[in-house]
Amino acid sequence: MLILGLSHIALNTPDIERSTARLAMLGYTTRFDEPDLENHPAKFALLERYQPRHHIRSLGAPGGMAIELLDHGYTGGMQSADLIPVFQSPEPLQGWQTLTPDCLPLTQEAWRRLGVTLNAPLEVFHDPELMLTFVWFSAREASGLFACLMPSLNVDVSKELLSSLRFRPDAACGLWSLLSPIPALQARLLPIEYCDHPNWLLRSPLDAAGSPCVALVARGSGHPHLPMLSTPRGDSESFALMVNDRSLKITLVRSDHGPVIELVEPIA
Repeated sequence: MLILGLSHIALNTPDIERSTARLAMLGYTTRFDEPDLENHPAKFALLERYQPRHHIRSLGAPGGMAIELLDHGYTGGMQSADLIPVFQSPEPLQGWQTLTPDCLPLTQEAWRRLGVTLNAPLEVFHDPELMLTFVWFSAREASGLFACLMPSLNVDVSKELLSSLRFRPDAACGLWSLLSPIPALQARLLPIEYCDHPNWLLRSPLDAAGSPCVALVARGSGHPHLPMLSTPRGDSESFALMVNDRSLKITLVRSDHGPVIELVEPIA
């Protein structure tokens, strides 16, 4: 199996139109929209509340990682801790609510190191339109989703997982970047120690609030899974799906020390 690049970071929302308008303020535009897409029954075990149809909308921005908004008809109460968005923009958006770092599932030491890693003063906000708590820093000429934190109970194993998916560490800043010459397929994740928190849910279902899943474009996913994606319980499902007039093979893997990994393989 070959990982070609990022497909998207999933972001659950109860209102795709309002979330789209909000992300438009950060430079995002719609790539495609599927308002009545099959929610394949193979995903049942990965969802808290399964419904046979759901709405997805793919968004892209020149300065940010691709986002897919999903409306499953239900969004769980606690935000997923599997991926925590890190946004950048020249200024915070109007309506963002300022939070303190202790609202995140990170220790004070991890938060301090995060600021050093990203080499920027960091702030924590909650956006009531997106129903999302996230990290933000100021960037003069760029807006959008810069990276995602990847809280983990075993950071070393999470790094091995990323390495098996063709992510490589940047010695200068500690980010793990997905190798791709195409900007739209690039991704940045940052494994970091998880600290138990009552408002966050680690190893969350696919319909949890926030971002529980990273989707990667793959080729040859019908071959045996990469070792780091093989779990003792065999928590993976594959199925065919037509999305945006394209026939795709979708493989969902519940990794032990990371978010749900979605492998998206075009079918010729």
